[in-house]
Amino acid sequence: MAALLWAAREARRRARRLFVLCVYDADSLHRWVVRPTSLSEQEARHAVRAATDLVAAVAPEVEITEEVVARSSPTLALLERSERASSVVVGTHGTSVLPGTVLGTTADQVAAHASVPVVLVRPEPVPEGARDIVVGVDGSPGAGHALATALETAVLWGARVRAVRAWTAPASMVAPRSEEEGRIQRWRREDLQQSVEPWAKRYPNAEVVLEVVREHPVRALSADTRNTCLIVVGARGGHGFAGLALGSVARGVLYRSDRPVMVVHRPQT
Repeated sequence: MAALLWAAREARRRARRLFVLCVYDADSLHRWVVRPTSLSEQEARHAVRAATDLVAAVAPEVEITEEVVARSSPTLALLERSERASSVVVGTHGTSVLPGTVLGTTADQVAAHASVPVVLVRPEPVPEGARDIVVGVDGSPGAGHALATALETAVLWGARVRAVRAWTAPASMVAPRSEEEGRIQRWRREDLQQSVEPWAKRYPNAEVVLEVVREHPVRALSADTRNTCLIVVGARGGHGFAGLALGSVARGVLYRSDRPVMVVHRPQT
């Protein structure tokens, strides 16, 4: 229910309608071997009713639309409806989670292929005092759109944006605490400032902190989340393969972070 509560509160902040979707498996093998379709549909409708009751309790002003769908693929059902949505919110696991898995198949595929921002919410609660929105910035167009989304969200929430530029180099090439490392740090900070400045001008009320760290991007974004309420990543950065829907950094953060993660895709042209 963590994803549902997150979506309800966000719908309230943005004065948006909340669309609650429940998909049950109508596959013939599932129907005959596991349980009858009527029972699956009944359970799905009960789940939707429980969800709408919870939303009404925490955000009574939010308009709710509910739908129960018979499909063998929750992913396709979500992707189809995402075309008419401003964002999609999903839990990291569904009902068929396997022991040891960090991210469910549906969550992974929706994050990779939806055209709108996708928020993946873990069951663990976010501390009340956490107010930092962490966003990865590498100078790519995808990171720019992620930064814009982070700034817009921060203004709405009254949060602070931590714009993080991560870089790595072997110690044999750039010694730690050396003059060369200092030069690279300064160059990366100038690069980060140039990337952030045009977007920050569009959101002058947003509080922004710039951070340059010598660390793998996944660890830099997800290592210390004590004050983090949301991590925002572009679906693909500046160094990914063109054919990949979800880059290695975005996927790495999804699998590693203990905070809600928003994946932002570049607008389709």
